[in-house]
Amino acid sequence: MYRIPGVARPLEKAARDSYADSPFVDDIALIGVPKGCVTPTMTLYDGTTDPLDHINHYKQKMMVINATGSLKEACMCKGFGSTLSGAALQWFVGLPNKSISSFADLVNAFNQQFASSRKPEKKTSDLYRIVQGFEESTRDYLNRLNKEKVAIPRCDIATSIQAFRRGLHQDSDLYKDLTKHPCTTFEEVLTKAIAVMRLEEDFAPIRGIYDSDPVSLQEKGLFATDQSVAK
Repeated sequence: MYRIPGVARPLEKAARDSYADSPFVDDIALIGVPKGCVTPTMTLYDGTTDPLDHINHYKQKMMVINATGSLKEACMCKGFGSTLSGAALQWFVGLPNKSISSFADLVNAFNQQFASSRKPEKKTSDLYRIVQGFEESTRDYLNRLNKEKVAIPRCDIATSIQAFRRGLHQDSDLYKDLTKHPCTTFEEVLTKAIAVMRLEEDFAPIRGIYDSDPVSLQEKGLFATDQSVAK
């Protein structure tokens, strides 16, 4: 059966003592988990997203456990498997018995197994790809750029300021202001941008009136045709 292509492998019979199988050494496997050590509720990892994100999320969730030393490490190790699903769970179940001697070993093996799912690290220069849309408001443009900015580790401030300025409409007052009076901190940029955003949002209702259909405005009494003016 194993040699026939495309045929599912036969179900293997469980050994009598298979319940005792564990990827952890005895110093971890034989430690009883206290009642307060409850596996956190979190999104199950299936191997398709960044493993580092899952590890960091798991660590933060497990910080509330009231345990120290070897007891804390045993809780961290034993609780990890229940946060996995799909291919990731199959990988965990398939780890050789007594092959993991610490949580660090588990993390290293986990990261190595799912390294192909790591998302590429973003760089500050990636901000140059973000450009203000033709009818996009300053607020929406700033929000898009800031969303990318906060995801960049060790983001270079000078480059982020330059990228924000380059992405603005070149005929806008904000672009001209930032060009004539360069900022040295992003807080200065935000101060100038907020002033422009307030102005844009203050004029938005008026702009909406003038951009509306003259027929509908006439019905609302906000627009007069030549004929109505003649009368």
